[in-house]
Amino acid sequence: MEIYFNEVTPDNWRKINSLEVREDQKSFVASNVAILARAYAYRKDNSKVSVIYSNTNPIGLIMQRDFKEEDKHICILDQFMIDKNYQGKGYGKTSMKLWLSMIRREKRYNAIGLCYKENDYIAKKLYESLGFSRKPEEDDEDELIMRYEL
Repeated sequence: MEIYFNEVTPDNWRKINSLEVREDQKSFVASNVAILARAYAYRKDNSKVSVIYSNTNPIGLIMQRDFKEEDKHICILDQFMIDKNYQGKGYGKTSMKLWLSMIRREKRYNAIGLCYKENDYIAKKLYESLGFSRKPEEDDEDELIMRYEL
């Protein structure tokens, strides 16, 4: 399984049109258009959206941005999705492991933060298996916060 990331560019943005999660997951993840709009809105925070590929097939999206918290520099995993046709096959976990190793190598961040929706048990299990810890004191209504210290 060869996984790699390419930042969304004028050459590949149309390839994300066909990516979608299962119907029962749509309330947990923003639409692809909303992900791109969010990245644009956070462009001053070094936001970046990348297409996740397996071989030459687009299989998902990942969005990250910077966040300053007191004296800490946090990388926010803002959005992460794997297309419904690639779920349950290890692509999500493999993609996250690769992304985490890339963030670690940058040596720019003190931690990674993310949130997931309250009933998204699959996301919770994935993030916990990768070493993320819950930060309930930081929860925002139905968005539950997790942190990965670097």
